[in-house]
Amino acid sequence: MKVKEKVLSLSLAAALALSCVPSAFACTGIYVGQNMSENGSTYVGRSEDIGNLYDKMFGTVPAKDWQEGAIYKDAYGFQMPYPSHTYAYTYVKDSPLNGETMTDESGNYIGEAYGAAGQNEKGVSISATVSTSYNADAEAADPLVDTGICEISLPSVLLGGAANAKEAVELLADIIDTHGSGECNSLMISDSTETWYFEIVSGHQYAAVKLPADKVSVQPNIMLLGVIDVNDTENVVASANLVKLAQDNGFLETDDNGNIDVAKTYAAEDSGKGQYSRYWQGLFYVNEEAAEALDVSKVNNGVNPLPLLIEPSEKLSTLDVLQWLGYRGEGSKMNSNENPDIYAIGNENQSECHVFEIRENMPEQLATIQWQAMADAEFSVYVPFYTALITETLENYQTPEVEPVEDSINWNFQVINDLCYHNRETCAENVKTYFQAYQESLIAQQKDVDTAMAEIYAQDPALAAQKANELGMDLAKQVLEMSNSVVAELKAYVEGDMSEPFVPSAMTEKVMPVYHLDNSGSTDISAQEQVQPEVNSNSGNHVIAWVVGLLAVVALVIGVVVLKKKKDNK
Repeated sequence: MKVKEKVLSLSLAAALALSCVPSAFACTGIYVGQNMSENGSTYVGRSEDIGNLYDKMFGTVPAKDWQEGAIYKDAYGFQMPYPSHTYAYTYVKDSPLNGETMTDESGNYIGEAYGAAGQNEKGVSISATVSTSYNADAEAADPLVDTGICEISLPSVLLGGAANAKEAVELLADIIDTHGSGECNSLMISDSTETWYFEIVSGHQYAAVKLPADKVSVQPNIMLLGVIDVNDTENVVASANLVKLAQDNGFLETDDNGNIDVAKTYAAEDSGKGQYSRYWQGLFYVNEEAAEALDVSKVNNGVNPLPLLIEPSEKLSTLDVLQWLGYRGEGSKMNSNENPDIYAIGNENQSECHVFEIRENMPEQLATIQWQAMADAEFSVYVPFYTALITETLENYQTPEVEPVEDSINWNFQVINDLCYHNRETCAENVKTYFQAYQESLIAQQKDVDTAMAEIYAQDPALAAQKANELGMDLAKQVLEMSNSVVAELKAYVEGDMSEPFVPSAMTEKVMPVYHLDNSGSTDISAQEQVQPEVNSNSGNHVIAWVVGLLAVVALVIGVVVLKKKKDNK
């Protein structure tokens, strides 16, 4: 992500947002095809790197009917007609504290500027965007358009207007054809059956490809789209002049068959700080041998670009994917904990991280889980939501317009990240260990929740939507209580002598999430389930309760039979 260098507001908040521009050009996208995951899920995700203690908000937008002639406008000057109806969707947008400036005539905040990640009611999910750069030839031939569509509006416009992934790809293509683009970006668009990778490579040129099931990808702010066949309309969507523009202006690069190499043709040679180190770390995370064979010092993106698609050495679990966005090169020669000059995938500038897990053989509205973390993936917990169904989020995911508050999930994890990152030797280990146990518990319990939700949805979709809201609200309350305690204790710890490693009380008390449909919704941390971190106690408790209940019924039946026999013998 990047914050466009325009004066959006005279407020101090806007000035602070613009000051984050240098670190914002460092998002990392990831993709895992279903054949490369342990459970057969497809995963699409991204870390949104903007700046330390940069607050984001997780919320929902309702579906809406629009009068003819209604116009969508954003703060950068992009505008287009609304469709007659827009779908409901989720967003992870900038807090007003960080310069959110999409306001109405009365100064009220509207829209979802920098919506980042979301899913609509039709099951379309979007991760947008990873900022990229074009080269001087492309800029001269087709410069970016000041009033073209930018990252500030991409998620909102596409989620509001598209009923499936291909439709979203075609909608974005039409918008760029008509209005142009104000930025070079890459993004991923998914539904329950397919995922598309979309690159905007100049003011009016773009290309998108359907991602295969047998590969993974790491995307660190560089154009990665290599050779494509623009005539393969089943798997490729490309602007009409993608090839012709480059050919007419003398900068077209092709393979031996005459197919365009998009990165060699349009990409900037120098893509900025940390792009190649993050690519190498991401590659090492999934295939150590391939990473060791890659000399990033010889990579020059516009001349010798890196491949979009990677073959992992083994299949990845859900936890593997979630932790990928927090990876810092541990165990490799590019370990950012040992050499802080190596810009890592997992870094303190992550304002939020998300992963969409897309499951086969489930209804569209249940197929995708949005795993949402509100800070650096290294020191956060991803909370799962059925985002195609939910219509509300806990108010503690929102931020007042004046200043951050302690009783806020997003701000809690920003503070935890800040304190652990800058006190790594004493604070990091136990917080990471506890959060991983908490995460593993959520992942394990998700299976039982899916089974129950599928049964409800098959009989009553409206009830399933209600349950999705209740599940999300209840789980968020538990995470809020847990993170409140960790924040308070961390603050007290760093103000003390710090002679011993920090240990959160939630870890010693073995507090784990209780994630199931019949949960009472208690948010008192002391009243939550007390379990060993490595054990998924809730699933176990359900099984134990079921077995105990069954044994009780069997015992009752046996007792009745025995009594009857005694009576018969009498």
